[in-house]
Amino acid sequence: MQAPPIKAYVYPGYGIVSVGKVAVEVTLQLYLFDFYTRILGLSPLLAGLAFAVAILWDAISDVIVSLGLIAIRRQGVSYGALMWTGACLLACTTVFLFSPAIGSTQMQLFLHLLVAYVLVNTGMTLLDLPQSSLSAELTTSANERNKLLASRMGFGIFGLAIGSALPGFFIAQHAGVVSDDLLRSSREMSAWVLAAMVLVGATVTVCMIRRRERATQHTAPRQLPGRSEFLSLLKDRGFMSVLYAGVIAAVARTVNAALALIYYRLVLSLSEAQVTQAIFPVFTLCIVASIPLWICLSKRYGKQRPAACAVFLLGAVGCIAYPLLPASVLWPTLLVSVVTGVLCGAVFLVESMITDCIDADAIQTSKRKEALYFAVWKSGLKVARAIAFVCVGVGLHLQGIDLGAESVSPQLKNGIVLLFGVFVGMCFMLSGWYLSRARVPAPLET
Repeated sequence: MQAPPIKAYVYPGYGIVSVGKVAVEVTLQLYLFDFYTRILGLSPLLAGLAFAVAILWDAISDVIVSLGLIAIRRQGVSYGALMWTGACLLACTTVFLFSPAIGSTQMQLFLHLLVAYVLVNTGMTLLDLPQSSLSAELTTSANERNKLLASRMGFGIFGLAIGSALPGFFIAQHAGVVSDDLLRSSREMSAWVLAAMVLVGATVTVCMIRRRERATQHTAPRQLPGRSEFLSLLKDRGFMSVLYAGVIAAVARTVNAALALIYYRLVLSLSEAQVTQAIFPVFTLCIVASIPLWICLSKRYGKQRPAACAVFLLGAVGCIAYPLLPASVLWPTLLVSVVTGVLCGAVFLVESMITDCIDADAIQTSKRKEALYFAVWKSGLKVARAIAFVCVGVGLHLQGIDLGAESVSPQLKNGIVLLFGVFVGMCFMLSGWYLSRARVPAPLET
């Protein structure tokens, strides 16, 4: 039975939960490693190990939850209910993650980070995968599904802006020297705001999609994907090429995010306020502003060429610019942030290429496999992130960098630059090369 067209209010209702969810993701990527290593004093080696274990669990839980979603849906449990459960867990554990006991030992900090981050990632999975699966269940129309995904991306952009700038907003309320106590307080207050955003967004989404979800329950798949379906996915050359590119780029993004505050503070001698109130917001604003540009380019040249060129150029800029930026001067760094922000705006085209692979597979097999494709995609990226965090932790530990120091030797600065600029840049260039060679099917006309 064909479902009636989606009502207009369902589109923003579906996407609004992404504001809080993406804001939490961005805050964790930009600030969590720095919070535990520099502000709380946890060893980078222990921090990297905790991050790796938590993210590896996240990768495994993606597959488990994606398979469980089908079984739960067959029992009549709504995706909305599962999303709200995940939102509650995510909100509570985000606050817990940024509230370790004062005076904790190294082992206590390590265990707190490990347990809290595992719970945060579990909540994120329980929130994110049902939302992804709903885009396929709420409608069978490719055009309506694209509008749902556009809503999700649009609200996610707001979350990106909030998550990158929120700690800086709290710091800006205090004049004078930025102390460790103020930095810790800004992170803790940000966590409470993010928790509230997650809960409010999930509640609004569940309420606004409830009627549509009930009307489309009959479209839920009745069987778990088998081994043959999984193997057929691995034989999809277009998807696998995009996956390889995504994994390599995930390593680059993880190293970049983990070292960003370290690079700007120790290598460029920029203050916390300059980074959180100027560099990060400008970078985020440029990502948002560049979206229409990349949409126009994708309409004219397709998704693959603009995406591959953007990712390759992003790496080239990193290799050239970051080793050459002058210390204690803000404007050149802002200029690089503008350029890299515009190039990062093309990243959404990569995930859109996966939907083209899914559509092509559906024509051949007469089955929709969104949950399976995105579970493998997200699990691959998370395994890459886990490996990257181990490398960051080990690298910082071997170099003997004191992250709480105000300055380091020129030799240690060169080590940070090699990781943050050259290594990350080469990874992005390799990712762009893989994207350029991917055999991704053309998108279906809608």
